[in-house]
Amino acid sequence: MSGLALGIVAVAAFLHASWNYLAKKSRNKLAFIWWAILFSVILFFPMFIYYWPAATISSAGWVCIVATGVLHAFYFWFMAGAYERGDLSLVYPLARGSGPLFVPILAVLLLNEQLSISGVLGITFVILGIFSIHLRSFSIQSMLEPFLAMRGGGSLWALCTGSTIAGYSLVDKIGVTNVHPPVYIYLMFVISLLLLSPYVFVKERLDLKKEWNINKIQILIVGFLDLFTYLMILFALQISKVSYVAAVREVSIVFSALIGIMLLQEKNAPQKLFGAVLISLGVVLIGFSR
Repeated sequence: MSGLALGIVAVAAFLHASWNYLAKKSRNKLAFIWWAILFSVILFFPMFIYYWPAATISSAGWVCIVATGVLHAFYFWFMAGAYERGDLSLVYPLARGSGPLFVPILAVLLLNEQLSISGVLGITFVILGIFSIHLRSFSIQSMLEPFLAMRGGGSLWALCTGSTIAGYSLVDKIGVTNVHPPVYIYLMFVISLLLLSPYVFVKERLDLKKEWNINKIQILIVGFLDLFTYLMILFALQISKVSYVAAVREVSIVFSALIGIMLLQEKNAPQKLFGAVLISLGVVLIGFSR
């Protein structure tokens, strides 16, 4: 992996964890995310217009665009719910780590694929990491706590977020081969915005104006970073192997744990950091097993 590709992916990972930190700090998470998506759609409209004339979208491409738009709408909704209920240093590693975890499991169950040794080790590391970030201590007495914590709250919403990541990852793998990536990503954001808007206008309409007045600068930053970091990853994929990019990208899990612990003063720091490292290593092993 070249130094340029490594630097791009590492910066993208840090920026991705950073905008999730801003989303976590917001007052009303769903209203904040809705504003950010709206700004992304407005800001990157010139990019869409530039690439649209050369875009030829097949029927399979449109199916993927609609499917990923629906999945991303659920992703943003679940993510907002997770941050309303759980710590950044728990929700982000759990959501980002469980997504790659679900993909090989679904491939085995639905496609009869065989897992390699590194794939099995990766899944084991992710499961151990998920277990670890729910611990309050490394004592024997606390070993049952993760099973109780997984019954609800931020953990359950984070796992739902991870399931949507697994879903749109499978869809996008097909989608970007049928549609030029900038057009594909932009239309995905538009569909997500359209699907979220009725719910937001009904349930969060009283908080929309308040959220904008309080966090407009943060909203603009997240609106830019959300789509821009995705484009950075796409550029890195053009100059490096996908397995390397996917592996380095997961350092964002460790960044999120450090940000939550250092800036938000979240509790149980050793357990969460240890778990985040295990999840990152597990996702890397899963990535190299493909």
